[in-house]
Amino acid sequence: MAARGSPGRGRGRGGRGRGRGRGGWRAPAPYPPPPIVRPIFDWSEVREHFPQVAPQLDSTLLTQLLSKRVQEITPSVDEQGTVQGFCSKVSTVLENMILTGEGEELLLDEVRAVGSQKKGTALAGNTVADLVILLRDLPSDTVVKKLSLKVVDLLNSAQEDGGKEEVKDGVTLTSPSSNIFELKNPEGAITRVYVTTTGDKVYGIQTREIADMQPYENALRMIRHARWWEDHTSHLKSVRPLVRILKDMKKHVPGLASLNPWYIELLSNCAVIPLVGDEPYSLVESFKRAWQLLSAGLFLPGSIGIPDPCEESDSGIHENLPPEESDKITRNAQMILQMLNFGAYREVLAVDGATPVKFTEPYTFGNITLSPPQPAYTPPEPQEVAQPA
Repeated sequence: MAARGSPGRGRGRGGRGRGRGRGGWRAPAPYPPPPIVRPIFDWSEVREHFPQVAPQLDSTLLTQLLSKRVQEITPSVDEQGTVQGFCSKVSTVLENMILTGEGEELLLDEVRAVGSQKKGTALAGNTVADLVILLRDLPSDTVVKKLSLKVVDLLNSAQEDGGKEEVKDGVTLTSPSSNIFELKNPEGAITRVYVTTTGDKVYGIQTREIADMQPYENALRMIRHARWWEDHTSHLKSVRPLVRILKDMKKHVPGLASLNPWYIELLSNCAVIPLVGDEPYSLVESFKRAWQLLSAGLFLPGSIGIPDPCEESDSGIHENLPPEESDKITRNAQMILQMLNFGAYREVLAVDGATPVKFTEPYTFGNITLSPPQPAYTPPEPQEVAQPA
C-alpha cells in the first residue's frame, strides 16, 4: 500500500481514489450493462403444462391443403431438368477451362453451385440457377467480361455426337458487372454467375483499395450457406416443403417480405427440429410451429432469435431487420396463428379461390371476425435542428 501522502494509485489531480487533489473523488466510469437476451415462449417445449380445454381441431384438411400446395409450387421434373441441365452445362464448361488451362489467364480456381436450385427449395416458375466462381485474385471488370465472353463462345460452339454435328445453343449474355453475369439459353433457363475470390483476399484487403467489398463477401456467404444446408438438412424430409410454403406466402403476407431466402430457410430448419425428442416434426406441425415462434416474438428486438450458423457472431439474424419490420412480422404471424386456430386454412394459404388476408383491416369468415394486432413500434419523430441565430 502506498504511504500516506505519497503519489499512490488514485491520488493526485482528478484521480479515482480519495486523494486531496483538486479533482476530488470520482466514481469509476460505469460499464454498459450487458444486453438482455430473452428466450421466447415455445409451445412445443411446454405443451404438457397446458392441457387441452377446447376440442382440438382436426389437422387433416390442413395437411391435405399443404400437400396440394407443395405439389403446385414445386417445379416439375421437366422444368428442373431444363434449368439445372443448363446450369450443369455452364459448370462443366468452367471446370474444363480449369482442367485444360484455358482459364489460367483469367485466374480461374473453383466453381460451386449455390442458391435455391442447389438446395432444392426453388419455386415453380423460377428459371434461375446460381453458380459462384472463385478466382485466385480479386476480379476486375476486364477479367469478368473476358470470362463471360469466353464461356458464351464455348457454349455456342459445343459439339455433340463425337463432333459430327455442331449445336448452336444461342446462349445470350447480359451486361457483366464487376462480379456477376447471366447466361440465358433459348428455352429460357438462366444461370447467374457470381465471381469472387478466396476469403483471405476478400476479408484481408484494405478498404482503401476497394470501396465496396460487399458483393464479393455475399458470394462467399452463398457458398457457406449451400454447404451448411446440405450438411444439416438432408435428413429433414419436411424442411424443403416448408421453405417453399413460406416463400409462396411472401406474395400475400406483407410481414414476410423483409425475410430473404436464407432467413426463411433458417426459420424452417428451426421449426422442423424439436427441442424435446429426436423425431423431426411433420410438415403440418412445423408449419404451425413456425407461426407460433414468430408470434411469440422470435424476431423482436431483445429476443434470443436464430443465430446465423455461417457467421462468427452469435447475434440473431433478426438484428439485421429494422424494428418496424420485426413488429410487422410478429403482428402478421399472430393474425395467421389466430386464423389457423379457427380453421381458416384456405384463407391463410390463399388457395382454392380464397381471398388473401388483408393484415390492415378486420377479416371475417363464417361468423367470426378477427381484428389485426395494432403496431407496437412507433418510429421516433425526427428532431428539429436548431438554426443558428
